[in-house]
Amino acid sequence: MRRRFGLILSILPVMLFPNSGNSASAEKDMVAPERLQMLIREATCAEASATSSFKLEETPLNDVLRSSTAARTIFYVSPDGEDSWSGLLPTASQQGGDGPFASIERARDAARDKGGLATIALGRGDYYLTQPIVFDARDAGLILTARCNETPVLHGGPRLPSWAQQSDGRWTAPLTLPPDAGVGDLFVDGIRQNRARFPNAPADGDPRKGWLFAAKCEPAIDMWEGNTRFCFHAGDLPELGDASGLVVDIVGGFQPGSQWGNDTLPVVSIDGTGRTVHTKGTSYFFTAEGSRYFLTGAKALLDAPGEWWHDRVAGRLHYIPIGQSFPNSVVVAGVLPTFLKLDGANGMVVSGLEIRDGAPEGSGKFYTDTRGFGAIRIEHADGVQILGNNIENVGVGIHVTESKNALIAGNVIADVAGNGIYVGTNYGTFGKSDGARVLSNHIHDIGTVYLETAGVWFQAADNVRIADNLIENTAQFGITGGSLWGSNDAVYNAIIEHNVIRNANQRTADGGAIKMMGEQADSLKSTIRSNLVTGTGHLMNRADGTFWPPGYENTSEWPTPISWAIYTDGKASGLRIEGNSLSDNVAAIGINGGWSNLVTGNVIAGGSGAAFRVDDSTGRGWHPPWAEPNRIENNVVSIDSSSRLAAYVYAPGHGPGYVQFSGNRYIGNLNDRSFRIEPRIMRFGEFGSLSDLQRAGADTGSVVAPE
Repeated sequence: MRRRFGLILSILPVMLFPNSGNSASAEKDMVAPERLQMLIREATCAEASATSSFKLEETPLNDVLRSSTAARTIFYVSPDGEDSWSGLLPTASQQGGDGPFASIERARDAARDKGGLATIALGRGDYYLTQPIVFDARDAGLILTARCNETPVLHGGPRLPSWAQQSDGRWTAPLTLPPDAGVGDLFVDGIRQNRARFPNAPADGDPRKGWLFAAKCEPAIDMWEGNTRFCFHAGDLPELGDASGLVVDIVGGFQPGSQWGNDTLPVVSIDGTGRTVHTKGTSYFFTAEGSRYFLTGAKALLDAPGEWWHDRVAGRLHYIPIGQSFPNSVVVAGVLPTFLKLDGANGMVVSGLEIRDGAPEGSGKFYTDTRGFGAIRIEHADGVQILGNNIENVGVGIHVTESKNALIAGNVIADVAGNGIYVGTNYGTFGKSDGARVLSNHIHDIGTVYLETAGVWFQAADNVRIADNLIENTAQFGITGGSLWGSNDAVYNAIIEHNVIRNANQRTADGGAIKMMGEQADSLKSTIRSNLVTGTGHLMNRADGTFWPPGYENTSEWPTPISWAIYTDGKASGLRIEGNSLSDNVAAIGINGGWSNLVTGNVIAGGSGAAFRVDDSTGRGWHPPWAEPNRIENNVVSIDSSSRLAAYVYAPGHGPGYVQFSGNRYIGNLNDRSFRIEPRIMRFGEFGSLSDLQRAGADTGSVVAPE
């Protein structure tokens, strides 16, 4: 596994502004992720003593993770075992007639037959799974873990050893799958390869390269038809003949032309005369002129090193190697989106495993639960603990639905197609996942296939705590929570604290590091505090295929990329955003549509957009009787450019009483255009100085301090 650890926290903003209120997590003594994961594995491995957990006393998990002292039957599993053996020995006996099991399923069944408390202990080596391993109510309290000082590796599909080189330099291997199965991804020595595509993926990984851009349809189509077809420029597409098996990966969103996410849509047909691609669309994802896309799934597209294509009919996988060492490589076909399914298995523990190389399904929209699947999937199972695992190259890392009091701690989750961790519900039943704790995980490179995703995503979950996580390099969100469907998935009393989030929103036009939604339309009573956020960006192309430059923000332009370090959306109200350290993002803190939010004691430095951006668009016309103005007070803001806005308020619906500023300290290049307010309350109109804002009654006690 490619390990990218190391917690390097920049505390420069706190050092510069020591009197800014509560200090951010940069000052907190945090345990480096690799050290914490090692301690968790020592405390939870199969042969660990009851005293092992004392090693966690100086960590954030001191109060939540304790080893059990109850006697347990241990069933051992090894790639060298036999399912006909007893499973009670860690290695084969000298006589060779007994030893560990070969499969996790056999150990699970033995534990069920034995009854009482049991542990399944996996030995070192590779386990190639062909179907999900399901645990249910009979497995309540079961521990699935590694043997001490050993690393079992679970792969989400078969290893392909029998490769033959063809006359054209390509290699093929036999791979026949059941009719309802398919190859989601191919991994060579643990590295994800590219499904054959056009245009080819950029060798340097630049997200601005490797795209085509949808054309304006002539004659024009109704914009809402953009969910089933789009048009292409003359000469853009190669001659492909039969469209069967083709899939278009296209960027769009809930509104035509938006670039909030993407979808993978099967192609129905390609009309070369009308230059139109017809797809199996959905009712909630739309495209338009300029939507960027590429095609996958046809043998004719297999033309570049690192690309593969599976011939389902002939049962063969075709691949073009990158290097000459390929014949000696370990090649795995990722066919499973779910490795372990815990359905009703209350109190089960999964720890110390490496889970990798699965299918990418799970966060796309077409014919899927938007945030479904999960390499580890927990349903209707309370008190489950997922501890100290490495999860890499899968669709969704960990999925918790309608399960209470889950503990997800000390895991490394990386190179995930969709969400790193999802905690929430199933659409339609809307059961809740209250009491979840997501603590001290290292989550990075999230949304490698599906853009509208997060390191941690939660909804329909009260009393959630997300703390001490390191989250890096996400397609859209670092952490996002709250309701999308009104009261059905409401969230209350969430705490997001002491997290470090770097380089969020690297691939969408509208996103950020920490976001809270509020379609439930009441007070969330939640807190975002003492987090460190840096490097939040955006990615958006124009209709002609050019891209806005990094960090671009122009509040007078639409469409335009939007990005925040922390923001509320969709009527999110009753949030306390306190003591966060935000540096070198685009916009720092945003409020959109909600009421009664408090922004206090935050330190804001660097960045290219507004320090505070307040908009009433997602709640326009909504003014409940309990609503109080949003308050932005006692923050420290460094403005390093005379053209940068200290605050932008656009609230023509909610009016001038929508937000009140007080006691803020601004440092740097402020001038008579540093504040932009609509409706226009300042003497010179829309733009003005801090003094103008105070004369209008929208600020009290704020100052511009010496630089």
